[in-house]
Amino acid sequence: MDRRNTVQKELIYDAVMSYSGHPSAEDVYREISSRHSTISKATVYRNLSLLAEDGKIGRVESFANSETHYDHRTDKHYHGYCRKCGKIVDIDLSYDNRLAEKALPMEDGFSITSHELIFEGICKECREKEKKNGTEGIKNREESSDGICR
Repeated sequence: MDRRNTVQKELIYDAVMSYSGHPSAEDVYREISSRHSTISKATVYRNLSLLAEDGKIGRVESFANSETHYDHRTDKHYHGYCRKCGKIVDIDLSYDNRLAEKALPMEDGFSITSHELIFEGICKECREKEKKNGTEGIKNREESSDGICR
């Protein structure tokens, strides 16, 4: 289906492409609305979704923070998620097309068509903050022996 290009869609696309990281829809909305006060949040959310569906931008679904982020890169690659600040970064690791093949066959008939891998850790900035304030390696949340944060 051929979708129309609108001025709003172009603004949203340009905002994602110029962003140095992986903006959320809120990040994109804040960026655009500061210069174009008439654009609505719904327009930003809808067009981000359309741009991702059309393969013009990437979409990163983070289960850790339940927030969708967008990516100017559309090639298959992996991401890292900072458990301290929520930042999403690209991981410099070759994409392994064979992972889906290794997971087959699925007993319940589930057919894998692609995969996304998100590594969790702590970003450089958060590690530097921890070093500076002497909390490096100390967990912010109390974690029980069953791995559930309380």
